[in-house]
Amino acid sequence: MNMDRPINPYPAESYSSAAVKEPYPAAKPVREWRVGSLSMGITLILIGTAFAVSIWQDAKAYELLLWVAPVVFILLGVELLIYLITVGKSNAIIRYDWLSVFFVGVLGTGSLMLSLLMSSGIYGEIQREIDMTYRTAYIESGKLEVPEEISTIIVQAALYVSVEEAETNELQLMGQIRYRSTEPLSNLNELIHTNRVGSSLYVFVDAPDRRGGFLTSDSINSGLIVTIPSGLEVERRPY
Repeated sequence: MNMDRPINPYPAESYSSAAVKEPYPAAKPVREWRVGSLSMGITLILIGTAFAVSIWQDAKAYELLLWVAPVVFILLGVELLIYLITVGKSNAIIRYDWLSVFFVGVLGTGSLMLSLLMSSGIYGEIQREIDMTYRTAYIESGKLEVPEEISTIIVQAALYVSVEEAETNELQLMGQIRYRSTEPLSNLNELIHTNRVGSSLYVFVDAPDRRGGFLTSDSINSGLIVTIPSGLEVERRPY
């Protein structure tokens, strides 16, 4: 036996029989989902669509924006439900996009406040005040013949009317009024009414219909004149 040859303590077959370790499986990519981003994107689309439709169809944008509030809250609620269902079940990091949530919340709150103002009538009053216009109208009623038996004319008017005598046997209402309203007044030439009682002729002058409100109301400045035959006694009655 050759004593100079070293002895290998690890047989050759031990290397071939050694198990080769398999590499670790590749890690799945982690996705990040930001709650609120989807709602903000759809909200911006809805707002842009509302303004576009209001321009093309000559509609009021604020009426279309009233639909934004419920849709926004529904979308944000759906996102929260998806978050509660998928948390812990998917390989995703879920975070809140606080900027988007704040933006969506502001838009939703603004739409709700606008809806409240419209339902309470305050928004309509504000819009009506903005649409107010000063107008001038000329009034000329038909001529009414005064019988010769009449000795007294009694005038009662719902607005200021001056009485003037004329060398005629006819009675007439004419003049101008300046008023502030959103729409032109109607039936302005039907303001005078008469009623005969014995030797007295009662003349009633109505005021045009005007609308009052909590914040604003129509106003009328009268410059009307009632012409009557000269020589008759005139009596003014308060309204």
